[in-house]
Amino acid sequence: MVVGKYGKYVITKPKLTTELAHHDFTDVSGITFPDEVYLDKEILKEAGHWLDIMWVWDIPKPADLLGAHVHPFDEIVLFIGSDHRDTGDLGGELEWFMGEGEDAERFLIVSSSVIYVPRGLVHGPMNFLRVDRPILNVAIGLNTGDYL
Repeated sequence: MVVGKYGKYVITKPKLTTELAHHDFTDVSGITFPDEVYLDKEILKEAGHWLDIMWVWDIPKPADLLGAHVHPFDEIVLFIGSDHRDTGDLGGELEWFMGEGEDAERFLIVSSSVIYVPRGLVHGPMNFLRVDRPILNVAIGLNTGDYL
């Protein structure tokens, strides 16, 4: 039951689905990938976003967890360390690529980071090189519309 003027914006029972997942992590070890959590127009007519949450506790196998790809919407990707005394310490190391061909750039991520990926920008692969402690990886697709 929606309570108050803004109660509809507090979603305590989001849509959980595997059918709409953009990347298939079913046969990957070293990660915990819960069902993709959707906040979409079925739940809130103003919405049209998706949210992926993944804990990485070991170097994923196969290592090419995420190949180069592109989305027709903006995306925010977060890598967050799990040391409560130093949340800036990622607790590992990963490679992140953006661009393609001669314009491709490699980024070495060693601290908690936020990456903004504009729609249409090729990004990936994402390769974990070292995992000393669990790393939280969150990806948010913004204004995805009807993209599944």
